[in-house]
Amino acid sequence: MSARLSVRQYQWRVLAAMVVYVLVMVLAWPLVRETASLPLKVALALLPVLPMLYVIALMAQRVLRSDELEQRTHLVALGVATLVTGTLSLIGGFLAIARVLPLDGSTLIFVFPLLMTSYGLARGWVVRRYGGDALCEDDGMPLHRRFFLTAALIAAIGLYAWWRDKAFALGVCVGIAAVFALSAVALMLRRARRGDGAAR
Repeated sequence: MSARLSVRQYQWRVLAAMVVYVLVMVLAWPLVRETASLPLKVALALLPVLPMLYVIALMAQRVLRSDELEQRTHLVALGVATLVTGTLSLIGGFLAIARVLPLDGSTLIFVFPLLMTSYGLARGWVVRRYGGDALCEDDGMPLHRRFFLTAALIAAIGLYAWWRDKAFALGVCVGIAAVFALSAVALMLRRARRGDGAAR
């Protein structure tokens, strides 16, 4: 059994996996529609799943090697995230079958990000309920820095979309990158204000 990863090690490994994911999406994913060979098409289509499976394995390792209270916060958050994602998927499915919403199979790509977003928000709520700080940054990379890195990765995808003349994808990426960059600035200001308050 390997040693437990520190928060910093975990964050850097997740960041590395996300960089690999972005590179795969930028370099390999566009080749999927142009490839005639079915086995190669399947391999290219599933290639982005590999870094995500690595992140899921890292998350599982982190939860399994944490203390009971931390495990409880993770599992309650996962339960809430599953409930939110399942409910929204069920609603979307019924509305699509009734032809109220024009959804196709490509909508499935958003299920995992919805699950992870719900999980992150729910875990922050659960940690606060147990008296912790949802934005605690004692051991790992500061949250504002993680948000800036996320904004940079999404901006890189946006630049690629601009280069490939994909206006809609560029707009989406610029919007998401701006949200992360503004969130990072807000977190930096919050952190600076807390530092000033602690100094007084």
